[in-house]
Amino acid sequence: MLKGSCLCGGISYQIAEPLENFTHCHCSMCRKIHGAMFGSYVRTRQVEFVQGKELIANYESSAGFFRCFCNRCGSVLPEQIEGAEYNFVPAGGLEDDTGICPEKHIFASSKASWHSITDQLPQLDTYDSVAEDQGLATIEQEDRSNRYDEHVGGSCLCGDVAFKFTTGSAKLMMQCHCTRCRKVKGAAHASNIFVAPDDFEWVAGEEQVVVFDLPEADRFGNSFCRKCGSSVPRKADNAPLINIPAGALDDDPGIQPKANIFVGSKADWFDITDQIPQHDEMPPAK
Repeated sequence: MLKGSCLCGGISYQIAEPLENFTHCHCSMCRKIHGAMFGSYVRTRQVEFVQGKELIANYESSAGFFRCFCNRCGSVLPEQIEGAEYNFVPAGGLEDDTGICPEKHIFASSKASWHSITDQLPQLDTYDSVAEDQGLATIEQEDRSNRYDEHVGGSCLCGDVAFKFTTGSAKLMMQCHCTRCRKVKGAAHASNIFVAPDDFEWVAGEEQVVVFDLPEADRFGNSFCRKCGSSVPRKADNAPLINIPAGALDDDPGIQPKANIFVGSKADWFDITDQIPQHDEMPPAK
């Protein structure tokens, strides 16, 4: 029995059957929902929610395809697909060893232009045949790039929330493998970009942003669109910079990751194959 839960602990679920068809999805919709450079999903025939059903929100990203999330903390949850034989479960939310490893990249041609796939797994341009047999639509979000002169733009999946920051102003980009990031993003790791508040501006929908601060943490939390659940920028009260989830971006941020951090907490099923420096925890400030 494999167990999973959201960041705040209000929702928990379990999976009785073995998992299969482990994929990394690079479609623009997954990047928006997870706020990460790709989502990582396993397939199972049944997901049982043990507690917290009343906290589950969903957004129909394409016909019959519902993206689910916790309405309290914004954690990505197993998807609901009308008429499908299988459920697709975000691997980052699982608390136990999956017993299998990723097999392929899907929608690889839709990956962010500034992200590089560095492993040797097969790369497909669409869904795999099993997913297509379930009638899943190959629908992408509309192109929202180059909307703001001299600014890098970003938005949530539904489009209600939009933001921008000054081109060239990004201070730092990190890939975080801590358990909290994996759980809330439902992904292998978070990819976070940091900018100064003076270089950042909400364009639309700031009132649609839900801010969740993890009670037991000094700074950790999550901000998300209340309608679609997408991760959006957040500034902790005691943090000097705004944390922008890279998956939310519509334009190239003009920066590359500086380090993989909290590698000592990374998922057993994920292999780091890039050449970016690795730190077991947070590297010391310089």
